[in-house]
Amino acid sequence: MDASVFRYKEAFYTAQLRGIMDDICQVYALISQSGQRFPNDENVIRDRLCSNLQNDTYKNTSTSYVRYYHVDTEVREGTHGRSDIRFLQVSPYIGQEVYYTIECKRLNGKNRLCKEYVNNGIRRFTTGKYRIQLGCNAMIGFVVCAINLGKTVDKINSYLAANEHLQTQCTVMSPMVKLETRHGTPTRFILYHLWLDFSDLIDLTTSGKTHL
Repeated sequence: MDASVFRYKEAFYTAQLRGIMDDICQVYALISQSGQRFPNDENVIRDRLCSNLQNDTYKNTSTSYVRYYHVDTEVREGTHGRSDIRFLQVSPYIGQEVYYTIECKRLNGKNRLCKEYVNNGIRRFTTGKYRIQLGCNAMIGFVVCAINLGKTVDKINSYLAANEHLQTQCTVMSPMVKLETRHGTPTRFILYHLWLDFSDLIDLTTSGKTHL
């Protein structure tokens, strides 16, 4: 069998996911411009992102990749729990078992959330808890207060093997930072990481996870 077929599929799925991440960046920009305030709660922030991505007006008036996907949240992954966001391809429809998974986590530059980002985020992919059948998935980090980007990356990397370290060319935190990690078990795959700065939009006086 021609190995180039597999390389083509890998490139296609990677390009599709990158397109989805670009859509998320566009939605984030709209939310930032709106000035809406959020409690310090990753589910509330996630749901606002998804409500925009699910919106038919957004899909029909943008050159989005999301228009080809059904977007939902809290998707059961077998008996192992629920993933944050699923992008299920609907045009053309392939099946219920073929989709991208995105896991969301808060970040504040401190050790506890950095460790959670790895243990309850990245490791859900590397241990097979979440599906990786397309060879790539993603994580979104909601940055809820001002952080030092380099130090936060170093803290996360301290919980990862050397060959898994976050890769970025950025030196300071900006509204949107794109990173990636590459993994070899249980199969070779890429995780794309998108960190979104919500620090100016977090209202610590509201209910939710007000602790940083």
